[in-house]
Amino acid sequence: MFNDGLFEDEFNQPLPKVETKLPQNYAKDLQALPEKIKTTTFAKLKYIQWLEANIQGGWTQKNLEPLLKLMPEVEGEKKPSWRTAARWYSAYTNADKNIMALIPSHQKKGNRERDTATDKFFEKALERYLVKEKPSVASAYKYYADLVIIENDSVVGSVLKPLTYKAFKNRIDNLPQYEVMIARYGKRLADIAFNKVEGHTRPTRVLEKVEIDHTPLDLILLDDELHIPLGRPTLTMLVDVYSHCIVGYYFSFSEPSYDAVRRAMLNAMKPKSEVAKLYPDTINEWKCAGKIETLVVDNGAEFWSNSLELACEEIGINTQYNPVAKPWLKPFVERMFGTINTELLDPVPGKTFSNILQKYEYNPKKDAIMRFTTFMQLFHKWVVDVYHQDADSRFKYIPSQLWDQGFNTLPPTMLSDADLQQLDVVLSISKHRVLRKGGIRLENLSYDSTELANYRKQFSHKVSQEVLIKLNPDDISYIYVYLDKLEHYIKVPCIDPNGYTQNLSLNQHKINIRIHRDFISGSIDNVGLAKARMFIHNKIQNEFEELKNAPKNSKVKGGKALAKHQNVSSDSQKSIAQSEPVELKKVTPKEQVTDSWDDFISDLDGF
Repeated sequence: MFNDGLFEDEFNQPLPKVETKLPQNYAKDLQALPEKIKTTTFAKLKYIQWLEANIQGGWTQKNLEPLLKLMPEVEGEKKPSWRTAARWYSAYTNADKNIMALIPSHQKKGNRERDTATDKFFEKALERYLVKEKPSVASAYKYYADLVIIENDSVVGSVLKPLTYKAFKNRIDNLPQYEVMIARYGKRLADIAFNKVEGHTRPTRVLEKVEIDHTPLDLILLDDELHIPLGRPTLTMLVDVYSHCIVGYYFSFSEPSYDAVRRAMLNAMKPKSEVAKLYPDTINEWKCAGKIETLVVDNGAEFWSNSLELACEEIGINTQYNPVAKPWLKPFVERMFGTINTELLDPVPGKTFSNILQKYEYNPKKDAIMRFTTFMQLFHKWVVDVYHQDADSRFKYIPSQLWDQGFNTLPPTMLSDADLQQLDVVLSISKHRVLRKGGIRLENLSYDSTELANYRKQFSHKVSQEVLIKLNPDDISYIYVYLDKLEHYIKVPCIDPNGYTQNLSLNQHKINIRIHRDFISGSIDNVGLAKARMFIHNKIQNEFEELKNAPKNSKVKGGKALAKHQNVSSDSQKSIAQSEPVELKKVTPKEQVTDSWDDFISDLDGF
């Protein structure tokens, strides 16, 4: 789909045959034992060494008993009898004086799995436990106990004694956890949790390995026009492991989502010439651009998106998932978040402080004075002119110099204009929908075109067929449909005679659908949705006027919700005030009582 020379798959070359070797096993050493066992073992060794230095003749009762009365007691083990001392010495010498022979034999106790008369009921409870619904251990134990009670009630004679809950749970905990996770969470998550995680091998070139993650900044920003607090922005950032450079980022006031991931990836791989025009005060060039080879992500839902997997597969980006709850395996991006919060945000008014004990009388909402666009300008300048140009704390490297060094040695694949356009398509949200008479239905909207209809007539052997589509979440007035028989995408517009979807985002559309269901009767249609959009437009204007005319010291609510709806972000609109009026037929719906903008979007998930 991309130019042949651009995304050439270097992995298609035949691999050399590698001789398979079994992993080498290493015996347990004394350090692997519990502290109490180690103390006891060393005490035995001290006793043997003292007796060995003082005994005259063989290790017999006659020779040992007088010495045992004189031998000092060693902490960790009582003085042995002559028989015990002789047994220790025999085991010690037979093992060529290896201290491991003195490990107490009771260390091996308790490891045998005992069969009980209720094992068959345990197996049935286990079947109930190892399912995708992930019932609790307590629920499985209740089922097991009920089975035993029913068995006792139906059988005359000896009564079966069920396992205690603790014993039942211990048996569950001792099951192979990989198999348990496969049954309860699926093989994919099990492989991520249990497969070998490679160490942080030093990359040999730029963009060979790039880490990505999200974080809410410890900062509250103001709207550019209304000067009201919008809340804490969420930063999605990509860091190149080889050079330590920040290669891309995206700011918004929405929760982490695939949309934030794709925007940040686009920012990372595209040349930064257009970005530089937005910030002319920047002195140095932000050179970071090109195709990422391996993207290191964590286990957030947005990184498990089918859209991300399909996009990375199509572009040729390898995806490396880190195990759950182990952020230290993405050290570069995690460390960068800390650097930003300390070095960049410390002097900025509106810092929220992660530790509430550091706040004292400081009120970030009241004292926040920095506008969103001002912070974006400062952040960009800090990245390009400060962080990239400064040495690390140990004076080992300068990020911009490392980038130049890696780029000159082996430059990454750069994207042409055609490939950048294709990248926008590839990174759009992927969905499978049914193509039937009337086109494609998506989010209660219809998409169709003459070309799509002709394709269905010519190549479809059924009344309907499933096709892959790509949706731009910023503008749902069109979709891309992949025509499998023709092996290319086509752009298909929304059937929208009222202009409802023009420049409408997916997030705004979902809010409109919710409001439409609340106060417009009948089935969902474009007229009803247009009414909902007009209602929201009027609501925003009323909020805008109220906030604009509100006293400066008054309590302001709903800023972040409006920022989320209006898509205030680093590469989009900069204020909650609408830049252009909505051109729709003015239809006044009946008013809906609402207290806050948070009510409109509280139950909407990120995409």
